[in-house]
Amino acid sequence: MKLALDTSQTAGSIALWENGQTLYSACFNISVTHSETLMPQLDAALDFCNRQPADLEAVYLGNGPGSFTGLRIGLATAKGIAYGLKIPLRVFSSLQLSALQRHQCGKNILAVADAKMRELYAALYDENLNELVPPGVWEPEALLDWKLDNPYFVGSGAKLAQSLFEEKGIPCTPVLAQPLDASGLFHLAQLFPEDEAYNFEELAALEPFYLRESTAQVRAKSKL
Repeated sequence: MKLALDTSQTAGSIALWENGQTLYSACFNISVTHSETLMPQLDAALDFCNRQPADLEAVYLGNGPGSFTGLRIGLATAKGIAYGLKIPLRVFSSLQLSALQRHQCGKNILAVADAKMRELYAALYDENLNELVPPGVWEPEALLDWKLDNPYFVGSGAKLAQSLFEEKGIPCTPVLAQPLDASGLFHLAQLFPEDEAYNFEELAALEPFYLRESTAQVRAKSKL
């Protein structure tokens, strides 16, 4: 059995995978914080499936970019589980996870997440989820210079990007924004297989994929 987590956005997601299929999947809105919600969600998932933590063989994590606090909590939780059980931890781009919903749909996929402060986290993928433009943090206007070829727009920042492109008369195909579903991480692991083994040094060195400082830090510096 494998566990998948994503807390990169304001909504969190958790999933369990066993014998080639999703055993459990749930998304939850964060009315408090991920730190108060994530572990109870994991306990509920294991109880529902009549499983124990010791049944876990690997952990997959959506490691950002996204919410500064959410990423820290997600990685700390995933590391704690992997270290405690001595099981492998694989991390994936949360933008690639967002793009998964248009896998093999015939067009490039522009995955965008709201980075606040009128900026977007963005990456461009082909229909097979191969990276064409790596994740970065951008002002929306910067995306106008990308060679997009009428892509699908996905992610929490898609509406902001869409309005800009429509204003400039540039074609795009918006997709209704949906909460990230951590069960997609199992499919990404199959599409991009790697040897999975517990490695303490690699586990200890893992950091969240922030791309920039937190909004609070940026604002504090702007006042100096």
